Amino acid sequence: MLKVCEKLLEADVKSKRHGLVRTETDYLRALLEAMADMDMAVEVEALKTLGDVNLEKGRRLRGKGVKFKDKAMVLYRAALLRCQDEDVAGSLENRIRYAEKLRSCDDHLTEGDRALADGKLDTAEMKFASALRQIHDPNKPDRSREAHCLRRLGDVYVQRGKRTEEGRKFTQAAALYNAAMARTDKGTDTIQASLRDAEKWFLHHTAHVDSNQSLPDSAMLHQKRLEDLRARAKSQLEDIDQKHNPYRYDEDDPKMIPEEAERAEAVKTLFKTIAKDRQTFIRALVDECIATLGPPPCRYAFIGLGSQATELVTPYSDLEFAILTEEGKDDDDDTRRYFLNLTHYLHLKVINLGETILPAMAIPSLNDFYSEDPEKNWFFDSVTPRGFSFDGFMPWACKTPFGRDRTKTKEPVSLIQTPAKMAEFQQLEVALAEGYHLSDILRRFAFLAGDEPLVREYQERLNEVVTNDLVSDSKSRFSAMQILQENREMLSAREPTGELLNVKKDIYRFPGIAMEVLALCCQVNLASTWAVIDRLRETGQAQEENAAHLTVLTGISAELRLRTYMANGGQKDNGTPHPDIAAALSNLGNCWSDLGDHQKAKRYFEQSLKMRKTIYGETPHEHIANSLGSLGYSWSSLGDEKIALDYYKQSIAMYKTIYGQNTIHPAIALELNNLGLCYSNLGDQKKAVSCYEQSLMMKKAIYGVTTCHQDIAMSHHNVGLTWTKLGNHKKAIIYYEETLTMLKAVYGKKTPHPEIAIVLYNIGESWRLLGDHRKAVSYFEQFIAMKKIIHGGDVAQPKMVMAFNNLGSCWSELGDERKAIKYFERSLRMAKTIYGENNAHPHIAKILHEFGQVWRKFGYPEKASEYEKQARCMVM
Repeated sequence: MLKVCEKLLEADVKSKRHGLVRTETDYLRALLEAMADMDMAVEVEALKTLGDVNLEKGRRLRGKGVKFKDKAMVLYRAALLRCQDEDVAGSLENRIRYAEKLRSCDDHLTEGDRALADGKLDTAEMKFASALRQIHDPNKPDRSREAHCLRRLGDVYVQRGKRTEEGRKFTQAAALYNAAMARTDKGTDTIQASLRDAEKWFLHHTAHVDSNQSLPDSAMLHQKRLEDLRARAKSQLEDIDQKHNPYRYDEDDPKMIPEEAERAEAVKTLFKTIAKDRQTFIRALVDECIATLGPPPCRYAFIGLGSQATELVTPYSDLEFAILTEEGKDDDDDTRRYFLNLTHYLHLKVINLGETILPAMAIPSLNDFYSEDPEKNWFFDSVTPRGFSFDGFMPWACKTPFGRDRTKTKEPVSLIQTPAKMAEFQQLEVALAEGYHLSDILRRFAFLAGDEPLVREYQERLNEVVTNDLVSDSKSRFSAMQILQENREMLSAREPTGELLNVKKDIYRFPGIAMEVLALCCQVNLASTWAVIDRLRETGQAQEENAAHLTVLTGISAELRLRTYMANGGQKDNGTPHPDIAAALSNLGNCWSDLGDHQKAKRYFEQSLKMRKTIYGETPHEHIANSLGSLGYSWSSLGDEKIALDYYKQSIAMYKTIYGQNTIHPAIALELNNLGLCYSNLGDQKKAVSCYEQSLMMKKAIYGVTTCHQDIAMSHHNVGLTWTKLGNHKKAIIYYEETLTMLKAVYGKKTPHPEIAIVLYNIGESWRLLGDHRKAVSYFEQFIAMKKIIHGGDVAQPKMVMAFNNLGSCWSELGDERKAIKYFERSLRMAKTIYGENNAHPHIAKILHEFGQVWRKFGYPEKASEYEKQARCMVM
């Protein structure tokens, strides 16, 4: 039997060198030899691995690999039918579910391809979106398959654009292609070609520009310019750190306040520079678009809104803007169409920077924000970087020239207007109908590109509306009160809780609100926050000292947001790193792990690890090693042993770096034990035994060679389990007996305990496999008796089902027909209680099959056929 296991291990080694597919013959040979030797454990392992081989073939061939996925499911089910190990059975069930999911995904893709070829775009989109939904998991993304689904959705939207001539369809296609590219390194040339085609078809179908002209591939150039802008900002920030560091002084040191003010002024200069650099970058993009589309039909001006106007913008911030057009041109359809096309073309170029997340595009099959059904808004884009992009198409976001589509309660809004029309948003009745937020946004603006005199004209119109409006003072104060009301929860006094701080919402937003409310109440109609502070100082509405405090407050919050975005490479906010918070996250992970929700546990462990790496950097630290080990356990519990293996190895390596390569330490012993379990689940039992024995030796050195300890006992047990999987049942029994003796010493010789019960079961199973059925019966009966004491009677559990089933098999081998049938009936009854009376389940099928064999053995062929038929029907 050991020889067969060695062949399996040999095949595993070959598969790592040549790939699973090339070693299928070796696994088949191992399966045949295991069947000849009647070793069920090795047979299960071989069937499982053959299933993996076929699933891998199916994965590589995608839609053409359906037969391999089907074959994989048959092999997994065959393995499950023979499996008597709960952990392995769980792993097989996970594999079956995953294979079914891949098969369903491929079916949707095939149907989508057919529909797209037939021009049935609605059906194609629905099928591709369904395929994406099958495999979309933000916590464990299958990036390659997601990329394929997104690329096909992009193809649908290109065809929609050709059919409808709507510019937005082409920008949605571009966003889908970029999201696909963010998820894969393969086939990017094809996706790049699709992006170029999308631009060409947009120009031809929407802008009606000759698309045969050679278009420059400018996306990489734009990305480089944006990276240079960010690098300059980072360099200037580092320069500020070198020249102005008020935090080196104590708070009561007189040098501290002047130094703090100087730093705030330096930060102010930095943010003004960033705003100017972004303006230059945006203007270049606009000029490039106009060079292709042709000259505008009238005078125009792009005005920046939001943080671009307040001069608190970062190199990662969204692009919020509106377009002013020449007076008298507002009713001209050609003019409006030109500027809409210009905005779409600019949007296309911004999307091709690769930093637009898909929900911002409001693609109905992924994120339908207008539906009342929350299930229609399901796609979470955790992969595409979020940075320089247009403000989104969500109903509550309308800070681009596209404005907002019609909603149930509001008319559509366009932000392509003449200065006079744009100023009307400040009128009381318009502001009331639309909500003060839009009028507040449009009151603070900055010139970006085009004809600057139009911006001055808009400012004059704005001043006319404000000064001529008799209730302007009341309106400003009412607007300020509304802002405070909307943010009352954030502004309320809160005790420190140790929770993560969101830099944008919890830190940056507060000074922004404070300055906005001050400007409204003092009726300072300036865009730049820095200019507002200067005006408050000049007019005496803020004393010199208070104005300095406002500058420092604004500078700190803006700098913190910039640093956060730079550290995270985009608009991601992962919280304020602190050792206590990292420990709390780890503890939450442990709690969810104890409750069996390993997905939630993993998320907390990942947050804890990220925070600890931020705190300790590249320095090896026991807290980082602990998080790595915890993540290994979570991934192992979720059935992904290969990822778990990597985390365990990292954890052990770090502990050895910290404590010494040959140092005996409880943490290293624990991770070696976990690594052994991982190898065992992956089928490499020799490596598993090696890890378990290292862990066992270390534990004996820690607790004492002759000490009876639960940790030592469980290490003995794990070594025994591995020898069982290797087919050496005599050696396994030696370790199980040592475990049993030690656990009885720990818990009491006659004390019922779940750990003692499971060892009794495993000894019984080993004797059964060795053919000593009387000894096996004795241990199985002890196991059942102890479980009844622990749970207060028969308890429906899979292990109890297997114990009754094994007792039936043993009594059948011993020739006692009555007892065999009695135990099989109890096993079948309990299995149906667990899995459902009428549900098809591999464990029930296995019992039915063995029950049939017993009836046949004792001379009842009709009954045997009946049970065997039920078993066959269940696994079909």
